[in-house]
Amino acid sequence: MVKRLALVAICLAYPCGNAMAQDAKTVIANAQKALGGPQSITYSGSAKDVAFQQCGTNAADMTCRGTHDPMRPINNYVRVIDLAAPASRHTGATNNPAGGGATTPIPGTFFQQVTPQQADVSQPWASSLEFYITPWGFLKGAAENNATASRRTVDGRNYTVLTWSPAVKAPSGKAYVINAYVNDNNIVERVETWVGDNIMGDMHIVATYTGWKDFGGVMAPSKIVQTRGGWPFFEVEVAAARANPPDLATLVPPPAPPAGGGAPAGGPPPAAAAGRGGPGGGAPALTVTSEKLGEGVYRLTTGPGSYDSVIVEFRDHIMMLEAGQSEARALAYIAETKKLIPNKPIRYVMNTHPHADHTGGLPALVAEGATIITQQNNVAFFEKALNTPRTLLNDTLATNPKKARIEAVSDKKVYSDGTRTVEMYHVSPVPHSNGLMIAYLPKEKVVFQGDFSLPAAGQPANDHVKALVPILEKLNLDFDRYINVHASATPQTKADLWKAVGK
Repeated sequence: MVKRLALVAICLAYPCGNAMAQDAKTVIANAQKALGGPQSITYSGSAKDVAFQQCGTNAADMTCRGTHDPMRPINNYVRVIDLAAPASRHTGATNNPAGGGATTPIPGTFFQQVTPQQADVSQPWASSLEFYITPWGFLKGAAENNATASRRTVDGRNYTVLTWSPAVKAPSGKAYVINAYVNDNNIVERVETWVGDNIMGDMHIVATYTGWKDFGGVMAPSKIVQTRGGWPFFEVEVAAARANPPDLATLVPPPAPPAGGGAPAGGPPPAAAAGRGGPGGGAPALTVTSEKLGEGVYRLTTGPGSYDSVIVEFRDHIMMLEAGQSEARALAYIAETKKLIPNKPIRYVMNTHPHADHTGGLPALVAEGATIITQQNNVAFFEKALNTPRTLLNDTLATNPKKARIEAVSDKKVYSDGTRTVEMYHVSPVPHSNGLMIAYLPKEKVVFQGDFSLPAAGQPANDHVKALVPILEKLNLDFDRYINVHASATPQTKADLWKAVGK
């Protein structure tokens, strides 16, 4: 009798079984009705986005102030969502880097889509979630995937929260979850999900929809803001919307046939690299070679296309400059380091800047117990990102969790134990990042840097290199060797750098 009463009490507090399912169905139906029940919708206006972990190419604002600041403008923005297909596509006019390290923006086209194949919930979640985090896509997914409903209070406001999971599972085997917050007027105000990212861990993706209004018979939000890992990522100011556009086939053309049996054209939506995090999958093993730069100092490389690292032996520990770009390369570099310098821990790993291709190896170094040395402007990003739970991942840090330790460099920091010295410098102002550092080894006369690549023979130096040279002149560093994280075909020297800028 007591157990039965307890069960009744639980079901009163949290609706059980069929009652719960029925409640979710009612909420979904009411929300679809409140939005006008379109089979498709298109909206337009202006937008802005940013490459994940970077700054946008913004012709009106070229100064990188921080992670995702500024963002890149997208004009003449149009998005269409076809619930029957299901599919979505958005386009616009934007600007891109001129290429080759030039900072002058050039006209470009924004284009992203989710094809019917990608929208299949048994396919990778990172490729389909851009469809399902829209209010219309979410409700379609909720109706087809046994959504549940619960009540929740957020910031003093009451919501019905609909929850469902796609069929595909995360690399860890855990189910993905997507939630929508429906207000008392049956309007979806917020949709959230999580996806595994090698830097951001269980990266929280949140889309908020505000300023809902009637656009000539169809309800649509006037403002859309998407964040990833708590950082700005994508925004839309909606100026117009219409339901069931008669030119739907033109707005969302069918995907092109696969080329050579591959996936349909279109590619994944923003930051589909969020699926990163495995130990290299089926990729071939990396072969590491080393170059001795001095006693206890080695450059590690995997050949053409490599992201090189330099390891430095101190009296009782090792410092690694850069973590190797990916988990696979980081693990290969850790193994090679232990062969070259056995019986000493890797205590530090220096990060030149926080762009995705320079941070991918850091989780493996955190799992190794290394403290990350980074410029002060990057500290908040790394502390938040690398200390996020990693329940969706199956990588080295997920299986060997450790709290990331961060050590900041403001303008200059010297690491020395009497036998070895490494100097770190913040290089600013430069167009690429506001958190860029170089390392200088005075005894070996080496400057180690990331992304200040010298041009091919006969080509002019790019804007990044041009910005670095006056900084090096001001620092008055006595160096001979110029080593880039991005592997160079041949050894490069100060003379090569000076020649590239016409000195």
